[in-house]
Amino acid sequence: MKKSVKVLGTTLMVLTAAVTLAACGSKSGASKEDKNTISLISPDHSDVHPKNKDLWMWKQYQKKTGVKVNWEQVKDWDNKKQLILSRKTLPDGFYQTGWSNEELTKYGSQGLFKPLEKLIPKYAPNLAKLMEKDPSIAKAITSADGHIYSLPYMSTDPLGGGRNFKLYINKNWLKKLNLKKPTNTTELANVLEQFVTKDPNGNGKADEQGFYMDSGQFSAFELMIKAAFGMNTAGRTAMENNFYIDDNDQLQYIFTDDKMKQVWEYEAELYKKGLIAKTAFSGMDYDKWVADAAKDKVGLFAWVGSDFIGASSMNNYEPIAILNGPDGKNGSLVTQSGVMGTSAFIITKDADEAKTKKMLKWVDYFYSKEGSDFGYFGKEGVTYNVDKNGNKVYVKKILDYPKGAQLGAYQYVDNVYAGFFPYLEVEEKLKSISKGLQPEVFTDDPLNHMPKQVLPSLQGTVEEANKLSTIQTDMNNYVDQARVKFVTGKWDIDKQWDAYKTQLKKIGVDEWVKIRRAQYKRYESE
Repeated sequence: MKKSVKVLGTTLMVLTAAVTLAACGSKSGASKEDKNTISLISPDHSDVHPKNKDLWMWKQYQKKTGVKVNWEQVKDWDNKKQLILSRKTLPDGFYQTGWSNEELTKYGSQGLFKPLEKLIPKYAPNLAKLMEKDPSIAKAITSADGHIYSLPYMSTDPLGGGRNFKLYINKNWLKKLNLKKPTNTTELANVLEQFVTKDPNGNGKADEQGFYMDSGQFSAFELMIKAAFGMNTAGRTAMENNFYIDDNDQLQYIFTDDKMKQVWEYEAELYKKGLIAKTAFSGMDYDKWVADAAKDKVGLFAWVGSDFIGASSMNNYEPIAILNGPDGKNGSLVTQSGVMGTSAFIITKDADEAKTKKMLKWVDYFYSKEGSDFGYFGKEGVTYNVDKNGNKVYVKKILDYPKGAQLGAYQYVDNVYAGFFPYLEVEEKLKSISKGLQPEVFTDDPLNHMPKQVLPSLQGTVEEANKLSTIQTDMNNYVDQARVKFVTGKWDIDKQWDAYKTQLKKIGVDEWVKIRRAQYKRYESE
């Protein structure tokens, strides 16, 4: 019996040693694999795009770099990111996810996101060169506490990357009615009136619309009108963040300014005459709008590109990049900063030093010309061919994709749809050519009508963000309601303008302006 116990003990020792050795071997193998593996969370666009793990581009990039990515893709990101941050262990990084500047500062200061400013010069040389060439890039992505917690989504083409809004006007209707393309708000109103009254589609029905888009897209049109009335002095992002810079270099809140009163008076006049579709604020979905465009019912819309209205109709429209005010002045290109997003790539606290360096090198490729081209065009002979002019043109299976060449390309490469990737955008005219389209032709010389300055989103401290949070939400909600009532005539703007401004004061507009001015002053002094 004693001997049996001894044998059993020996057997257990041998088995334990074997298991230990096996575990050591397994750990060694896993360690080697883990060294070349990174984990990233990104949005889930699998309704129009293969999963990242299956995408041709990411498979090719793994072959090129030896780096494997374990992708976790998340739908409804904005509602889930706080839950993800509460995990005990975070992924190594966040790719193409949306965070505000204030969130970057908040979570960076809490140690959840790694500061990258000292690592970029050594491990991200392509981005470092861009930052050296254009100091405004560093200003845009440096948080109020002095750290860089995320890499940018960028374009160096003022007309590219979805940076600038334009009006798109029905050129066939202009020709039919022998009209010139409008250059100012007065001419625009006159043209739209003829569009809706003179049957330019020739079907004998009064079914033509002036400005007409799916509901919820009115803001793009209003940006163009704001610019016409002189509020585009700091670019599109500033206007989208509800401020402009006046002639005394003072930041002003747009929606209590007398210029905004003029904008809403102008829009109300268009609406009253039926030159803005009655469905501008509700009742029209995108598919119905595209179908109406195919029936030649749309006179004017506003967007960053004509293809938004659908492949069958887009060639019926030409751009108006510069719209002047009624005095024929003030028009400027509604473009945004070359840093179009500040939260394109984040490295978290749970990426060790080696992985942090590896991830920076991995992503920096896409800030180079070669990486930019690879991310958008793919590989010659596979996703594109080179034409006689030396331009890259997508292969036939992409160009003939039923939902359009852009989504066709999105079946192979990643950086063509949805935006906000860590990447330097390809020049806009080359993107058009690649999709078999003619580059846009402008008659209003947009590059010689740039805003006085083009600001990125201003950086704020955590304290400022906390103060702004409630004020801004309440102000935006009130302004959205007021816009609809002023434009549709439910409120008389002359009688109720002062009461409207008083309500914004009660909500906290003076505190909002004080904080934003402090942020602008910091930006200027950097």
